[in-house]
Amino acid sequence: MRVIIVTMAVLMAVTAMAQGEDVLTGDWELITDSAQWGIRDTAEPFVLDGRLWLSNGYYNGNVLYPDLWSSKNGRHWRMDIEKTPYWAYAEMVVYKGRVYAVKGDVWVSDDGKNWERILEKTPFGVRGYGETLVHDGKIYQLGSGDDVWTSTDGVNWECIADNLPYGERMGSAVASFDGKLWLMGGRIPVPNDPPESHYKDWTSCNDVWSSADGVTWERVVEHAPWIPRVWFVAENYRNRLWIIGGFDNVNEANFAEIWYTEDGVNWQQMPTPEGFQPRHEPTTWIFEDSLWVAGGNNWPLLNDVWRLTIPAEE
Repeated sequence: MRVIIVTMAVLMAVTAMAQGEDVLTGDWELITDSAQWGIRDTAEPFVLDGRLWLSNGYYNGNVLYPDLWSSKNGRHWRMDIEKTPYWAYAEMVVYKGRVYAVKGDVWVSDDGKNWERILEKTPFGVRGYGETLVHDGKIYQLGSGDDVWTSTDGVNWECIADNLPYGERMGSAVASFDGKLWLMGGRIPVPNDPPESHYKDWTSCNDVWSSADGVTWERVVEHAPWIPRVWFVAENYRNRLWIIGGFDNVNEANFAEIWYTEDGVNWQQMPTPEGFQPRHEPTTWIFEDSLWVAGGNNWPLLNDVWRLTIPAEE
């Protein structure tokens, strides 16, 4: 294991200065390049009881890790469950102090170790590459398909919108930021013209959509400055919306890119530190005032853990 600390005074150069933005500074730290949970992507994150948690994940030949790990510092991890009872690739969300695992059914836990199934079958079924998150006091399920579902208990779900204007999205980045829901990029199941190189039945996107209530959506950017991508993630950190990584279906390449925005319209790219490899489907957390990035797929898979810390604005 090696540990690297990279101190960066990140100047967003000509574009940022032209827009009058403050200089963004932060510290990158490689916590470990070989976490105990092994190489994987698509692992689901949550934060509970002062610990980072990492659930399940893909590792080779469409085989899953069915386990659950946790850590106080991102360097030393313990296996809390060897075989989780909930669905593989279940979306994990902490709501009112409890963690929910949402997929074909719904499970809930107070401590991450003891789980109870509270719903045998979700009304939206098993979705691929959707997102479950908390927004405006409710649990939201969106990002896979053209509909949005909400719940206040994990048992009773309501479809609040369908046939949404962004279409049958999958592999988008979804977040709650600045009082709104955001959906960015991903793909629609329609061939591009010309066809994209890897998955030829897809059209990859780089648009940005937002909604205050999940019902009425506005496209705030048709073409963001970042290249169209799928399988990337979004986080709300230090009053900015961030996107990390992803897969370029046109050029069959993974991204090491990290972008941020204060308004969803104007985007800036933060230089990534030396040694940070391109990846899609990484796992991310906001924990102890830092943005954490772990694992992901770069052919081969990864099991590193990075932490970005930006000072709080006074």
